[in-house]
Amino acid sequence: MFNILTEPLIRIATASSVYKASLSEVYAALMADEVEAFPALRSHQRQAWHAFLSQLAAMMMHRAGIIAPPTEAAEWAALIRGLTSEFPDDAPWHLVVDDITKPAFMQPPASSPDLEKDYKGVAATPDELDIISTSKNHDIKTGAFDDGSTDGWLFALINLQTMGGQIGQGHYPVSRMQSGWNSRTSFTLTSSLRWGGHISRDIDALLEVDVSDWPMRWDGIGLLWIEIWDGQKLEALPLNRLHPYYLEVCRRRRLLVGPGGIYAKQATSAGRRLATQESLGAVHDPWQLIDKRDKKGAKALALQKDGFAYDRIVGYLFDGGDWDLPVLFQGGSSDRFLVARGVKGDRGGQTEGYYERIIPLRPRTVQVFGRTRLRNELADVARERVAQVGKVKDALRHSIATFVADGDSTGIRSDQWTRASALSSKLDEIVDRDFFDDVQNEFDVDDNDARVLIRRRWLRNGKDGVIDHAQDILKDATDSLPCLSIHRYKAQVRAGSVFWGRLQGPNGLPELFDRENADQENNA
Repeated sequence: MFNILTEPLIRIATASSVYKASLSEVYAALMADEVEAFPALRSHQRQAWHAFLSQLAAMMMHRAGIIAPPTEAAEWAALIRGLTSEFPDDAPWHLVVDDITKPAFMQPPASSPDLEKDYKGVAATPDELDIISTSKNHDIKTGAFDDGSTDGWLFALINLQTMGGQIGQGHYPVSRMQSGWNSRTSFTLTSSLRWGGHISRDIDALLEVDVSDWPMRWDGIGLLWIEIWDGQKLEALPLNRLHPYYLEVCRRRRLLVGPGGIYAKQATSAGRRLATQESLGAVHDPWQLIDKRDKKGAKALALQKDGFAYDRIVGYLFDGGDWDLPVLFQGGSSDRFLVARGVKGDRGGQTEGYYERIIPLRPRTVQVFGRTRLRNELADVARERVAQVGKVKDALRHSIATFVADGDSTGIRSDQWTRASALSSKLDEIVDRDFFDDVQNEFDVDDNDARVLIRRRWLRNGKDGVIDHAQDILKDATDSLPCLSIHRYKAQVRAGSVFWGRLQGPNGLPELFDRENADQENNA
């Protein structure tokens, strides 16, 4: 029932229309670069759907021994069926299969009909099935999506089974995350932001990856939902039994049809589906950043509350001793964008928000990922700017704290520091907006004197430099924060004195304030 290979169940938006397509027709539309959007797909599900389509295509093309993606839907259908030839009824591609001993799409079979009693909890909407579990108000709040459409269920199921974290006992996470409360993130390059162009790029790249030193094997299990799983610990599969691009299922779920349409039932498990807990997510996910900072071993990126902030991205890109970039980050001459995506989770199984950042890259910047000298040059520019923003932010924080402390710059309490930190963090938000454009403005220039001038104007130009923005934040703080009137003037003067004193001091940016450089700027 609901065979996604043959039935038009997935909505596609093109430049001229919205229509429903089968999975094989989706691939044909992607290869023709006709897809503008998938109307039922929510923002936090994009990477799961993108990775699913890319991994599945690379898997079936490799097995078929072809390197050029087909263009016709019938050819794609034949390739997909080649992965499940032992199921002539297409059961692994049906959203609903009543017999629990048979696989359904992204739904593993049980060894006996008696195990149907394990499936108790009910999800009435795709939203309830998805990875979302939160009481907080943010961009992926539970209940925001109650559409019971077939493709809504399909996207929620893929997202849960390939991106899910741990939510309570018996609901274990996917193998491609550091721990149950983290996330499976994506950090890659692409030549196109269009669905077809991005997926085509990743398919080509996946087919070229050298996996000879990976623990997986080409003839390993690729579709985890066609394997029997009764939820027992002893059933956990090791990496050496898997395909390099395996599509996993982390939960025991079954979709059914009732009077109101599709609904889902769920069962717990006594352990993880894959025996990869010790790997901490470092299982060669083609999209995943690997953290090497812990002496105990490598592990997948754990997304922080600031998501993909400018300073974190600089660290990911250029602190090579701390991070391994994904195989899909290997730059090609046609790549033009850095795409970062991830859902932040916490220890309670809550989702704290979806983060996505797209950074346009200029031709000279793209070149750095294959040339050591250029890479080091760009790294120096980016790191120096991060450090300089940090100095301005430290001066701003100290000056605001001084004002809050009624002008006392040395006897500041911890709560006053906390308040000042929250206000000074606004500078990061302002800098973040154009940081990578600003870095590339400097990097694109070969003349060193011109670079120096660009940097100085970025820091201070009397209008929108980093220091200018910090001044505005300080003024807003001293105008709006409570202060006894008897102390306000003194507190404002001392706050300003701390700000400029820190910046002009030896640990600040003294080179900006000497007369010779000031004259150079004024005469430029």
